[in-house]
Amino acid sequence: MVILLNIGNTHTVIAEAENGKINSSRKILTTELNSGMLPKAMPIAAATVVPEFRVRFKDRDIFWLQPGCPCDIDLSRGDSSTLGADRLANLIALADEFPLPALCIDFGTAITFELLDENKVFLGGAIAPGRALLRNCMHDYTAQLPLVSLKTPPPKGPGTATGDQMILGIDSGAAGAVKELIQIMRQSIDGDLNLVATGGDAEFFIKNISGIEYAGDDFTLNGILKAWEIYKKCK
Repeated sequence: MVILLNIGNTHTVIAEAENGKINSSRKILTTELNSGMLPKAMPIAAATVVPEFRVRFKDRDIFWLQPGCPCDIDLSRGDSSTLGADRLANLIALADEFPLPALCIDFGTAITFELLDENKVFLGGAIAPGRALLRNCMHDYTAQLPLVSLKTPPPKGPGTATGDQMILGIDSGAAGAVKELIQIMRQSIDGDLNLVATGGDAEFFIKNISGIEYAGDDFTLNGILKAWEIYKKCK
């Protein structure tokens, strides 16, 4: 058995896996994560976009997924040293679970795009602000704009109140940006491109953009697990 951690900016997912399958998982706020939650008698495999946790857990024997770890992905096309561990996990899961070429779009605090060709070559991607981040920025950097809810749907026409206008602008802009970035990614691929979504905000975009397949709640965790299995074989 192995404990899997996907430590994000906002949420962390903790899971248990055995015999190549994830048995159970739970989501907590990343601010709540502490070493006492991690069993000491089990191996741990983790991906994090919050570097402080590598320092905080330095006394624990943890396999940290990062560029340079053995994997089946060709990262030679660009500077992989700055590639987030969660994005590398997505690439590993993408190659393992979906026909290639494929594009993974991870709808989290930031929206990340990872493009993989038919030969498992990482061609690059994009990073855009997510809907929650845009809401927070507009609220934090203005004097009067409110913090609007992610759960409130945008109006079908022009907004008549400030909150509605913000939601319409943010949500329509975010969906439009994703559509445009998908088209840019298609230009680097010959033939069909599979569109795969993961992340906590995936539902909104799948509803508003056709052709995107949901990869499942454990998609990134599966990438971490696959990387762990490759690492064990190489030891």
